[in-house]
Amino acid sequence: MKLFFFVFIKYLLPFISFIGVLHSESLEKWTPAVPYGKVVELAKDGSPYFQGLLGIYLRSGESGCSVNIDLSRQWSEVSFKNAHPFGSYNLANIAMLEGDFAKATQYYQDAALLLQRKASDGDSIAMYCMGEIDFQVIPTNIPRALDWFKKSSGLGYPQAQATLGALYLKGLPGLLPRNTKLGISLLSEAVRAKSLTARFNLGMAYLSGDGVPKDSKKAVQWLRVAEGQNFAEAQYTLGVLLIEGKEGLAKSTIEGLAFLQKAANKGHQLAARYLEKRQGISSNGSMPLVVASSNSENDEDRLEEAKKSYTGVGLKKDYSKAFALFYPMAKGGNAEAARFVGLMKFSGKGTSKNMKEARQWLSVAAQKGDSTAIELLAKYKTLFQ
Repeated sequence: MKLFFFVFIKYLLPFISFIGVLHSESLEKWTPAVPYGKVVELAKDGSPYFQGLLGIYLRSGESGCSVNIDLSRQWSEVSFKNAHPFGSYNLANIAMLEGDFAKATQYYQDAALLLQRKASDGDSIAMYCMGEIDFQVIPTNIPRALDWFKKSSGLGYPQAQATLGALYLKGLPGLLPRNTKLGISLLSEAVRAKSLTARFNLGMAYLSGDGVPKDSKKAVQWLRVAEGQNFAEAQYTLGVLLIEGKEGLAKSTIEGLAFLQKAANKGHQLAARYLEKRQGISSNGSMPLVVASSNSENDEDRLEEAKKSYTGVGLKKDYSKAFALFYPMAKGGNAEAARFVGLMKFSGKGTSKNMKEARQWLSVAAQKGDSTAIELLAKYKTLFQ
């Protein structure tokens, strides 16, 4: 009996250990079955993979969590120190948000090789990360980026579904045919997975009528959900809609200003300027050195004035004035303004010529879905290398 027990233990223990290893390895890869709570648990248990993933979640608001850039940075730095590419990838994205393109490029370069390996091994999140890098880092490779997005989406990663869905709604000439039915289907699937990106994109689709019948009520409903996850862009959009009473909404200046203040506190430049324009207060609540007049033009008018100054149609051509108008809007997240800044840095019109900054600003616009910027990056790819 003792001999049997000894033999049993001798051969069973290695098997149990092997099963334990398999279980551990299975948790080192995200699947749609892994809930947000499990991601947090595994990150706290010391997994560099899930530490990096948690950083990504906290930056982008995936799985229903609220955006928290400071906490996202902390988890990403831990993952990065543990040599995982998710950490460096997310730190690159945070640097992009803060306008530090040099730091972003370095982090992307640190991440790319390891992400490529993980993506080739079938990791859906690594696939999406590679798609973003191919989409926005020079030299861009838009066809390969779309292929990564499609593969990641097919494996159920909500962020990929949300990104691809938004791209299908608009289409990319010569690269991705417009398919509104598929776009809405992908966005809806990501919404069910509590993707903040999908919730916001769906709200904007209802606001503009892209792929769905225009419906201000549904648009505001989804924008409020995104705002509830601490998303600055949703806060800014809601703030403007409520203050100006656009899209059939009843004016609510107090609520609108509160949303704008939230966005401005997160560094949203357009929200900060809107507050200065309307109230004469800066984003931190203090009086600015120069108070904008009460009849200052809104951002749409400013963008139109910048374009007229650039083209000379409707106004005297003035590249310096155009750049001075485009640049703050680009820093505030306006894709069209970012594209013009990229063009002006490319040509040296109205500003100093700088190819590196040109590609960075065009990449910012491309990341936000600006099809012209995407075409320009592809067309002049060799010049940016």
